[in-house]
Amino acid sequence: MNLESRQLRHLAAIGRHGTFVSAAKALGMSQPALSLSIQRLEDILKVPLVERGRNGAILTEAGRLLACRSEEMDETIAAVVREIELTSQGIKGKLRIGGTPLATHNIIPATISLILEQTKDVAFEIVEATDEDLLDLLDRGLLDLVICAGAQFENDAAHSFTPLFEAKTVVAMRSDNPLAKHSSLSLDALQDEMWALPPSGGTFRKQIEALYVTNGWTFPKRVIQTASIATLLKIVRLTDAISLLSEQLILDELELGLMKCIKLNHPLAPRVFGVLTRNDRMQSNLANLFCKTVIEQVGIQQGPPKRQTP
Repeated sequence: MNLESRQLRHLAAIGRHGTFVSAAKALGMSQPALSLSIQRLEDILKVPLVERGRNGAILTEAGRLLACRSEEMDETIAAVVREIELTSQGIKGKLRIGGTPLATHNIIPATISLILEQTKDVAFEIVEATDEDLLDLLDRGLLDLVICAGAQFENDAAHSFTPLFEAKTVVAMRSDNPLAKHSSLSLDALQDEMWALPPSGGTFRKQIEALYVTNGWTFPKRVIQTASIATLLKIVRLTDAISLLSEQLILDELELGLMKCIKLNHPLAPRVFGVLTRNDRMQSNLANLFCKTVIEQVGIQQGPPKRQTP
C-alpha cells in the first residue's frame, strides 16, 4: 500500500476547510489536482473518504480517521525536527536549578514540562532552599541558575537578575478555619493564633518579623516552624494553624477549595521573583532555553536573561 504523506495532508485540508475549492486554495494547488489526489487515495484504500455534495465536502468515517492520523503524524514529525534542532544547538546535558518553595512548587516543574516536550536528552537537578542558601550554592558553582526573590541584586555587579513576577503575600488557612469568614485581617489581632511559618533566618521570615517590630507588636509565640513547604501546607490544611504565604504558592489548594486566603490590612511589600545567574559564567544552551521558557511561562514576552554590567 503506497500512501504518500502529501495525499494525507490533502485529505486533512478538506476536512478543515469543508470544500475542495477552499482546501486547494489553502494548499496552493488547483482544485482538479486536489480532486485527483483524493481519488487516487480512495483507489488505494478502496473506501470512500469524502462525501461530495452541493454544500461542500464532508469526510467519511474512514476519511476522518485517516485525517486525524495524518495530523498526528505531522505533529510527531514537527516534534522530531524540533528535537533535532535543539540537539544540534547543544540543548542537552544537565541543568542544576535552585529555587525557593514558590518556584519549586509551581514554576520550575511547569517549565521543565515544556522543555521535555521539545527534547528528552536532558537531565535536571532541583534544589529547594532559602534565598541565602541558594545564593551561596550559585556563587560556589553548585547551581547554574536560581529562581528567587532578588530585589537586593539590582545593583550587584556579580549577578544578573531578570524579574518574572511580584508575589502577593496573604494570610492562608484551611477553608473551614473560623477566621476564614473575614474579608481582611490585621497581624496584631493574630498574635495569639497558632502559626505555621518558615524557620528563622530566611529573607521572608525576616520580612515578617520586621513588620511586627516596626509596628511595635509582639511576634506570635505559638509557632510551628518547618523548612518544608509541603509539610507547612499540610499543617495548614489539617489544623487551625494559619500562615503567611504567597498567593501563587497555594493556587492549587484554592482551586480545590482546600484553603482560603485573606488579605492583610498591613500588607507586606511585594517580593519580586526572577531568574538569577552569575555574570562571570557562560550559560549553556540548555540554561538559556530554560530562562526563555520560564519567562514565557509567566507571560513576559522577552528573550533570555542578558548579562548586564551595572
